[in-house]
Amino acid sequence: MYRILFLSLPLLLFASATSAQRQTYEFGKLSDEEKKMTSHATEPDAGAVILFDIGDSYFFDTSQGYDIRFTRIKRIKVFKRSATDEVATVSIPFYVGDPTKKEKIALIEAYTYNMKDGLTYKTALDPKTIYEEQLNNYWRAKKFAFPDVQDGSIIEYKYILETPFHFNLPDWTFQSKFPTLYSEYTVSMIPFYEYVFVAQGITKFDYQRSEESKKQRVWGSMAEGLGAPSTGGIRFTDMVHTYALKNIPSFTDESFISSADDYIMKMDFQLSKFNRPTGGSESVITTWPALNKAMMDHERFGKFLNSCTRLGKKILEDNLRLEPTLSEDQKVEKIVDHVRSTYKWDGVLDNYAYKSAKDLLNQKVGNVTEINLLLLGLLRSAGVSAEPVLLSTRAHGKIRTDYPFEHYFNATVVLVSGQRTYLTDGTESLVAYDRIPIRFINEKGLVVNEKEPRWVGLDFRAPSVEEVQLNLKINPDKAEGLVSGKITSTEYEAYHYKTQFENDSTKFREYLLTKKDIQPTAVMFYNYDRPRIPYVMMFSGSTKLERAGTKLIVQPLAKMGMNENPLNQSTRTYPVDFIYPQTAKLKATVLIPDGYQAEALPEPITMDNEIAQINLSYTLNGREIEVQAGYSLKKGMYGSSEYSRLKYYLGMIVKGFNAPIVLDKL
Repeated sequence: MYRILFLSLPLLLFASATSAQRQTYEFGKLSDEEKKMTSHATEPDAGAVILFDIGDSYFFDTSQGYDIRFTRIKRIKVFKRSATDEVATVSIPFYVGDPTKKEKIALIEAYTYNMKDGLTYKTALDPKTIYEEQLNNYWRAKKFAFPDVQDGSIIEYKYILETPFHFNLPDWTFQSKFPTLYSEYTVSMIPFYEYVFVAQGITKFDYQRSEESKKQRVWGSMAEGLGAPSTGGIRFTDMVHTYALKNIPSFTDESFISSADDYIMKMDFQLSKFNRPTGGSESVITTWPALNKAMMDHERFGKFLNSCTRLGKKILEDNLRLEPTLSEDQKVEKIVDHVRSTYKWDGVLDNYAYKSAKDLLNQKVGNVTEINLLLLGLLRSAGVSAEPVLLSTRAHGKIRTDYPFEHYFNATVVLVSGQRTYLTDGTESLVAYDRIPIRFINEKGLVVNEKEPRWVGLDFRAPSVEEVQLNLKINPDKAEGLVSGKITSTEYEAYHYKTQFENDSTKFREYLLTKKDIQPTAVMFYNYDRPRIPYVMMFSGSTKLERAGTKLIVQPLAKMGMNENPLNQSTRTYPVDFIYPQTAKLKATVLIPDGYQAEALPEPITMDNEIAQINLSYTLNGREIEVQAGYSLKKGMYGSSEYSRLKYYLGMIVKGFNAPIVLDKL
């Protein structure tokens, strides 16, 4: 659940408050209750608890106008050292991508407190241990680790970030992987900027108040002693808005969701209007059509695309020389392959280009939007109808269509809409030319063009298939099975395997040994760099069998199917996102050794409905047992109302596909 609210900031006093009391904390001053705490009351297994997390944003005067000073203080009680990696290592990102304006971290202060024999020992963070990491060309991070963290430690830190960028007021997240006792955010607004914010997952704040600051401020010059403007000066006071939540549960289950950001309790701000001190106002973003026009007129998007299109004809003539007999699909495939093989994605996600088109052609390295706008320009130069699509990657979160927040987007792909309509991308060579990588499959994207924007679905509906063929020869003397197998995968199942193992035999061997209990003796790969052809992995090896007296217990599918139910919550309030429909087909042949016979075979399964299809059968042919198994998860996304049934069907798959066959001596 989320809602969009407006922070309108007139000079007249506006105040509202909830009845709950605001809690106050002092940095560096621990309470006896915090020191004695050994577990969280309602989540006793939590490895840590956030005692408080308090943020404050304030507009301060500079020679250039107003910048924003964001201050955060946070205190955490560590119950288990296993939680140390997640809570005791801090990364503070800041933006440096604009050549004229940059964010900076003005202060970092951190302490570890350990209690022993009734005394509290305080260890300060050594400033020399704080280091800076370059995340990409646009972002850096200040990082540090708390010293001397033990079971029972309390850690706290404070930092100040100063930013000249008004468009996105620092957002605030109330919820985390650990329970939080108190979280509060205060924003002190000046009358020149108006914001909207999305309150996600929050129906009511425990404390909320808006009140006028008691401190008066001045913009411009005031005639001393007269109390009236002399050169257009304005007296004003901040409007102080405070939002707080108490006893926030941990956000623990992140399986099969696009991003925790889509469900976690948070506030997300964006500038909506600029009120000029000298008079008049300017709406920053009003509608999706206005955003569409702004993007197409922008130097680093629409004009960059125009440059790529102008250069496209020469690139095609010099490098591709497309034969006139090629079909449209063949043209697109050749152009996409050329871009993917010639230009390297630098790993940066952004919805703007920062290089010039000529620099991109010369350097042959670019961010996702630079490469895909170049791809789009080449397609248009070849006469292919295509448009840019702005989207948000899965890790970045879903797009809310209620209000045009430009910062929802962080990538661009291409929509081909000629003889056939499909999405394509120039950054990923492991998927077919008419596919986009999994990271981009996130509900919907905005098609921007010279006319009217529109939404396009990013979901992939064709099933991705995995086929497994196994032959199992039993050696009763050693209680082992000699296994030979072949895994054939298509579409995103192939992409999954390619990105998981990277065609590295060592990684695949480790997977077989640790996940499937197969000791491999040989492995082979085929078609890694041919995304339109099924990817094939072959292997041979051995697996240990369980012996019970004269009986041998055999897993006929050698754990190559689903081994455990991935859904373990009793209920679920958000969808299950498998990204794409999945189909698995398994066939195993078990050769019964001389002197043995099969006891009663496991029960077969046959079921088919709108959620899933499952089949499992056994056939005894002389000395061979043939097992046919398969399932289809028919949707990429299942609603929370379907969770119980889906969980039950996955349980059926796990139980049925791992049912053993018992061989006994004659």
